[in-house]
Parts: sequence; structure tokens; C-alpha cells
Amino acid sequence: MKKILTVISSFVIMLCLGGVYAWSIVASELKKYNFSASQSQLIFGLLIAIFTISMIFAGKIERKKGSKIIGFLSALFFTIGYLVAGFSNGNFFLILVGISVLAGIGTGFGYLASLTTPVKWFPDKKGLITGIAAAGFGLAATILSLIIEFLLESGKDIFNIFIIIGISYGLIITIFSFFLDSPIKKEDQKNEKVSFDFLKSTNFYKLFAGILFGTFAGLLIIGSLKPIGISKNILDAKILAFAISFFAISNFLGRIIWGFISDYIGSQLTIIFALIFQAISIFLLGNIALTDGIYILISALIGFGFGGNFVLFARETGHIYGIDRMGIIYPYVFLGYGIAGILGPLTAGFLFDLSKTYTLAIYIAAFISLCGGVLFTVSAPKIKS
Repeated sequence: MKKILTVISSFVIMLCLGGVYAWSIVASELKKYNFSASQSQLIFGLLIAIFTISMIFAGKIERKKGSKIIGFLSALFFTIGYLVAGFSNGNFFLILVGISVLAGIGTGFGYLASLTTPVKWFPDKKGLITGIAAAGFGLAATILSLIIEFLLESGKDIFNIFIIIGISYGLIITIFSFFLDSPIKKEDQKNEKVSFDFLKSTNFYKLFAGILFGTFAGLLIIGSLKPIGISKNILDAKILAFAISFFAISNFLGRIIWGFISDYIGSQLTIIFALIFQAISIFLLGNIALTDGIYILISALIGFGFGGNFVLFARETGHIYGIDRMGIIYPYVFLGYGIAGILGPLTAGFLFDLSKTYTLAIYIAAFISLCGGVLFTVSAPKIKS
């Protein structure tokens, strides 16, 4: 029963933490308070960077104190961060500290605990279980985007919404952290010598480069998905919200399906398919006439491809280095996503501020994703899954 509760709890915690992918709605609201595209994307990008860096420290704490403590710390940082942003009165620096730094740390701690703990119970189903845990993070934007739209329509401003999110989500994370159990005893982890020889491994840098390319391309588009729709004359607010929701649903499904596929054909081959799929989907966003339906469909396709990044590289890390070392090594692989978190959204914001169009950003994102697929084709880790 513990293993089932651990998987469910991990999924729910991820469901709270993954609301970051509804950022394009928040970015649109911040523009009403004279935030530039670059400023709003800096908040989003730095959040991703802090989130990934904090996972390294979370991994070290988790080995000494266990997953529950990491979950509780996640709730604490997340709640305080959103409260700081909520009471900021639109101050850019306070929102940056609250959302990007404090909530970013909370996100990293919770993500690490939720991703690595359940897979320890199911070593023979690494792809599927990793996919289920990560799927909560992908689905979160659907729920949060609907909540934000509802609260906006009810008269709440974005700062009131930050406060509501911080308190309610923080409470949920705290409750479900009680059920994060690991089959590996903390005493065993404490006594085991942590080796960083993986930093000399070619496989590590191949995984690092792969997730950097894949997530850079996705993040270049995701943070600006709603503004891109508006620039393509998709002006109905409900259609824009639906597109983000369908992106999130497909992101959710993609994590499970890509993970399931990888258990049968291996993550190496699946990574190539996922990155090329993402590249084609992004390319279509800028090269066909967009109706409401096509805009929603392409958003969903991009989300489906993007979701694979968060399952396949984690699965391959666990396969190559062992599940018991995954909590230490994967955060370093995941730093590629942190770099992408800074470069992707900032590049999109900068290019739009410079050219007043998202066309170039779309082409660059598609090209980078394609390069990731090609790179992994010629230099995939030489280990059979």
C-alpha cells in the first residue's frame, strides 16, 4: 500500500508545482502593470533555473533526512514565495524574489522528492512510473490556468491570485508529503559514499546536452504561447485558455506515453522520436494558417513532444547510473533544463521586443529541437535500455 500511496502523493505534489507552465496567462496579466515581455520572461526563466539548481541541494538533504522533509520544505518555500509576490503591489524585484527564487526553491525540492521516490518502488517500470510522477507536473497548467481565469473573471487581480495559490497549494503539498515513503532506508543512504565520478562520464554530458536542446526549444515557445496566439489573430480569450489547457493535457499524456514506450524500445530511441516530433510541431505553429482549432491542436502537439523531455532523460539516468543514485545524479543532468529555463524564455522575450513578432523565435525553437534529435542520434549513450 505504501508504494501506491507514494505514487499518488508524488503525482498530486507535482500537480501543484507544475502550475509554472500556465505562466503565459500570468505574463499577460503582468503587462497590465507595465511589465515588459523581457521582464515577465525573466521571472519565468529564473524560476526554472532556481528550480533546477535547488534540486542538487535537495538530493543531498534527501539522502540524510528522507523524502518527507524535502516535501515539507517544498511547501514552506513555495508558500512564502507566492505570499511575497502577492503582497508586492507590483514591485518587480519582490515578484522576482518571491516567484523565481523562493517558489523556485520550493518547486525544486518537491520535484526531486516526487520524481525519484516512487521509481524506487518499481525498478522494472522506470519509464512508466517516472512518466506518471512527472505527468502531474505537466497536467498542472490545465488546472491552474482554469483557476486563474475563474478568479480573474470574479474580480481578483493577479496579486490576490498569488496569495490564494500560495496558501492553498502549500497546504496540499504539506499534506501529501506525509505519504512520501522510500524503500531505501535513510541509514543506507547515509553510509553510502557519494561519488561524483559521473561528472567525468561521456554519457552524462550527452544526457545534459540532450535535455538542454529539448527543453530550450520548448520553453522558447511555452512562456509566450498565449501572446503568440494573439499575434496570429487568435483573439478569443476562451480559445487562448483552451490552447494552454490542451498543451498541458498533452504534456501530461506525453510524459506517460513516452515513458511507457521507452520501457519497450528504450529511452535512447524514444528521445530521438520525441525531439523530432517537438521540432515538427513547433515549425507548424509558424508556417500554416491558424484557425482556432488548428491553434489548439498544434499547442497540444507541442505539449506532447515537450513532455518527453522530463521522463526520458530521467529514465535513462536511472538506467545508466542506477536508481539508488538517481537522486544525486539526475539534478546535475537536469541543470540543462535550468540553463534552458533562462535562455529559452529570455530569447523569446528579447526577439519579440526587438522585432515585435514571434516568427523568428518559432524558427529557432524548431531548429534547436531538431538539432537535439540529430545530436542524440549520432551520440546516444552506448547502453541498451
